[in-house]
Amino acid sequence: MAVLGWLAVLVLWLAVAALGLGLSFVLTNPLALGPLGVTLWFLALFGGLAAAICLVLYATKTFLRIHTNGIVRLRYSWRQGMLISGWVTGLLALSSLHQLSSLDGILLALLLGIVEVYVRLRWP
Repeated sequence: MAVLGWLAVLVLWLAVAALGLGLSFVLTNPLALGPLGVTLWFLALFGGLAAAICLVLYATKTFLRIHTNGIVRLRYSWRQGMLISGWVTGLLALSSLHQLSSLDGILLALLLGIVEVYVRLRWP
């Protein structure tokens, strides 16, 4: 599939996730959703946020002409979008469980940095 096809999939994914999250804010609450519904809500947040960050990073890298071609820009943008989205979603999930401290945010950010450095050194 061409880069434009993957970008279209990301836009569609973002629209579906945003619609689902928006409807969940209006129509229900966490107590009515239950544990499975809250888990699905966080997964939708993770996917939608990852797609949004990926699209922003891809547009920025295209404007700045970073990386050699579109598929490389998309690959790096998708990985970085998933890492940042995982960090934000993890912080929100820990916060909703009342398990978040400032040290947890720092440790998750360090983990994000370690993964990024490791992947950058492994992939050409």
